[in-house]
Amino acid sequence: MAAFILVALLAGCSAPTSGAPTPTGRPATQTPTATVASAPTLRVATTCDALLPAASAEAAAGAGLQLRRWAPSTRNPVEYGDLRAGALTCEYRGQLASGSSWLAPDVFVGVLPTLGANDSFGVFANISGVTVDGDHYFGCQPYSGSTGTLCEFGQIVGDYQVIGSAMVLAPAAPDEAAVRKTFDDAAAVVGRLGAPAPLWQPAGGSLRGVTSPDGFLPLDRIAAALGVASVQSPKSEGGEYTTTRLASARLSGSYWSDFVAEQGNRSVSAAVLPGGALYYDELKRTPLSGTSDVQAVSGLGDDAYLSTFRMDLPGGPGEPFQYLDVKVKNSWLQVSGASPAVLEQLAREMIANLS
Repeated sequence: MAAFILVALLAGCSAPTSGAPTPTGRPATQTPTATVASAPTLRVATTCDALLPAASAEAAAGAGLQLRRWAPSTRNPVEYGDLRAGALTCEYRGQLASGSSWLAPDVFVGVLPTLGANDSFGVFANISGVTVDGDHYFGCQPYSGSTGTLCEFGQIVGDYQVIGSAMVLAPAAPDEAAVRKTFDDAAAVVGRLGAPAPLWQPAGGSLRGVTSPDGFLPLDRIAAALGVASVQSPKSEGGEYTTTRLASARLSGSYWSDFVAEQGNRSVSAAVLPGGALYYDELKRTPLSGTSDVQAVSGLGDDAYLSTFRMDLPGGPGEPFQYLDVKVKNSWLQVSGASPAVLEQLAREMIANLS
């Protein structure tokens, strides 16, 4: 997870849709809805106050912390996957380390309703070398390139996964017992919950989920749209490129992939969030800093727009990327990194393929 956190905090430096998000949190006041919903809803019947009390988080980090509210950090629709899955994520974060633009004391706990779909459990532990022992793991180790110690926790609790991490920075000494207690207490809270509701699905259906790069379109059709002989996918959702804090993409069929010409320098990226139309609307209404040149595209899906995006980096704005975002069939499809004509052609073909 050490590599994951670094990517999360520096996401988007090199590819338009392959960045993972910064650490996230959800407001402690959020509660699940008991009525028939018209959009994705929280499926974890507790709050951040109960799951991760501030005092417990501070004891784990050995520092003063503040609740961090969730906000997207990249343009990737898959970043909303935990919300789409009805997960609860809670995070407390402290002051930045001296000389760093991203490293800070941090404690995170998330609860993902899986109803037994636990194929992605332990993905971050496997990356960082923490041993997964069946349905649980815990381990602390020095965080590469810093004076910090990263502790990671995971446990399958009935129909849920509880995932936690704690970043402890010097001069605080990591107290593994205090960290473990914070996570064990959260798992105990989850153990007292009833079964979660099924994953919300929109009336009228959604785009079909994707689980591999060629799920968007056969690769020869992507190559043809780019005007090249063939393409490969060097990066896609999963493993070290997992986008969300809880590795929830498979639950909703959300997925992203880069496609790069095997010869030449042409490329394009695609991402889909089935049932994610609400989040399309949210990002369009409140675009990320660095978004410009927004232009409506008529006759494509239920709503669509082109835009240019430059990631805000410590050294200044990053490289500009062209994006085409489409709301269609209660879902969010995005293609990026090519000319507007190519993006529109691919969007139309992908919508037809996933409908």
